[in-house]
Amino acid sequence: MKVLLLAGLLAACQQAPPPPPAPVAQNGYGATERAFVELAIATDEQALKLLDLTDRSELKENRNIELTELRKLLDAPYVNNHAGHDMPGMPTDAEIQLASTSPDALDQFVRTHLTESLEVVRSAGSAITHPPTAEVVKLMERHRTAELAAG
Repeated sequence: MKVLLLAGLLAACQQAPPPPPAPVAQNGYGATERAFVELAIATDEQALKLLDLTDRSELKENRNIELTELRKLLDAPYVNNHAGHDMPGMPTDAEIQLASTSPDALDQFVRTHLTESLEVVRSAGSAITHPPTAEVVKLMERHRTAELAAG
């Protein structure tokens, strides 16, 4: 009887192999960091379309600096998984279109980009453990804080 029970347990164990182990983040760059980097790239790329409508060159320069640093962090080819999304801090195409015809809307959408993306960056700062990614998060936070203070 014990032999049959043991044989049954062994057979059952072999029917469902264990799941493969989760990929181990190399040097601390894991799924959280990759998700943040991809979102930040998509947000900055979309923000540049909005910021091109302004005369605030420092905002455009800062986004381009961020994009350069963010792309250095990628561990695989970048794919914009957020195209067309309405995400905090990411101007939509409709907002950019409206901003191109309304100075008041432009000011509102730039401020919204700055305040909402600062919230996202601060939230990421508490979750990011990879030191190079954390440095880019700090850079982005400094940019947004200074940009908001400048008006």
